[in-house]
Amino acid sequence: EDIVMISKLAKENDFKFWFNNETNLSLQIVAPLHFNIAIILSSLTNLNLIFMNFFELFDNKIYLRFEYDNIISDEQKLKLCELLNSNLSGFNLKKIKKPIIKKDELKLDLNYSKMYAKLGLNTKDQQGLMAYLMNVFNELELVLCAAKIQTIRQRTRNIFIFQKNEKLEHSEQKLVNLLISE
Repeated sequence: EDIVMISKLAKENDFKFWFNNETNLSLQIVAPLHFNIAIILSSLTNLNLIFMNFFELFDNKIYLRFEYDNIISDEQKLKLCELLNSNLSGFNLKKIKKPIIKKDELKLDLNYSKMYAKLGLNTKDQQGLMAYLMNVFNELELVLCAAKIQTIRQRTRNIFIFQKNEKLEHSEQKLVNLLISE
């Protein structure tokens, strides 16, 4: 049922968002493939992200779902709607603090499959972690195809699936260096 609704929204809209804020903030977005996710995440770094899904759809579109552990105020809802309705224009990505990620908490597998590489991250949950990661992926122009983010007991377990291409293969060490802090 949700898949049909999301597909229909993606077919009819280049960009669409909706959210629910009853028990916690749940934000869903259909957007162009090269949508800068880091801007949304950085604007919500004061909230506790507990779950995120990212799926590549069709016609160069993506579906994003963010679940936060918080309920936002009416003023925050208004600001979020303004940001999303402006299509992020005029929004400057604020400086994102580099999270602490140990080398053994990061696993990059360029041979995950013939077409995809996999990045696994199991680290302490930190404010701004996902915004930082998405900003790095965006800077390196990596093509993210799928992501599964889960936070349980102050630990985040993340899986990112990237399209395997020359950019990724040439920036492997740079990616690791930008992510690890120890």
